[in-house]
Amino acid sequence: MNKLKIFRLCLITVLVLCVITFAASCGSQKAESPKQEQQQQKINFPEKPISLVVWGSPGGGSDVFGRTLAKAAEPILGKPIVVENKPGGGGATAMAYLASQKPDGYTLLAVTTNYVLTPLTKNTPNTYKDFDPIIMIGRDATMTAVRAGGEIKSIEDLVTIGKNKNLKWGTFGVGTTDHVAAALFQKATGIKVDFVPFEGGGEAMAALLGGHVDVLNGNPSEISSQLEAGQLKGIGVFSAERLQDYSDVPTYKEKGYDIIVETWRGIVAPKGVPEEIKGVLFEGFKKALDDPVMKDYYKKNNIIEEIKNGNEFYDFIEQQNEFYKKTLTEMGLIK
Repeated sequence: MNKLKIFRLCLITVLVLCVITFAASCGSQKAESPKQEQQQQKINFPEKPISLVVWGSPGGGSDVFGRTLAKAAEPILGKPIVVENKPGGGGATAMAYLASQKPDGYTLLAVTTNYVLTPLTKNTPNTYKDFDPIIMIGRDATMTAVRAGGEIKSIEDLVTIGKNKNLKWGTFGVGTTDHVAAALFQKATGIKVDFVPFEGGGEAMAALLGGHVDVLNGNPSEISSQLEAGQLKGIGVFSAERLQDYSDVPTYKEKGYDIIVETWRGIVAPKGVPEEIKGVLFEGFKKALDDPVMKDYYKKNNIIEEIKNGNEFYDFIEQQNEFYKKTLTEMGLIK
């Protein structure tokens, strides 16, 4: 009888231990499930080459920038990044092409401020709302330059002389950032200006050096050779801060004109790219900016590094769209 009781007691003990072990096992599985889910959510991207579309022609500023960035990002993302040139329509051709691609992260577009300017001025079928921003990576200043040794030597001279006679102010097109900057300055000062748009940088430079225009707005990288050669003189930049390589050139803001108009740069993708893939691309391009080649490119071209993630970049783009929409309407360039 005692042996039977002992046997029953042992059996009960074993059953209790089994239940406890089973419960602990279930609890352990539940505790590990979030980690398992995270592992399942991890993606293997990229698995093939990535196409980076630029809307400039081969050898142009946008093309050189795209190829420099692609070279720096390739070892980080682990796959080739192939640059495709889709020039035309101030970026409209490239935007239409990107809109037709799968939202899988394998086709991207390098954009500048034309990303909002072109749809506003040309009424294109695609706008910034048709794409997903990946990363904003920098800003190019807009500099005002004059002939070295001429009568205009400063922003103050620009105002004084512009009050007495019509200034011929060269720009790189109608409704461009440099045109907008000059128009805002004209509005703020009341000076007399005849805007002279040019199709290319070479034509604009020849006109300024030849005395056919009095002033020219452009990115420092576009006029750096003439500045260094002493043929041109920078008198002001439409940025929040002075440029490192041109620290003697004041900002319009510090002279009392709160006008900031810059060319910003970034990467966008077709709308609908999964968040995980956008995250991989953001981190990849962000790390690429630390590459010595990119650091050197930024320094040589006086690009101000500014990084924004996709959401921050989208908010910034919306603000820029509203700014240019209001300004271009006031300029009579859009209705």
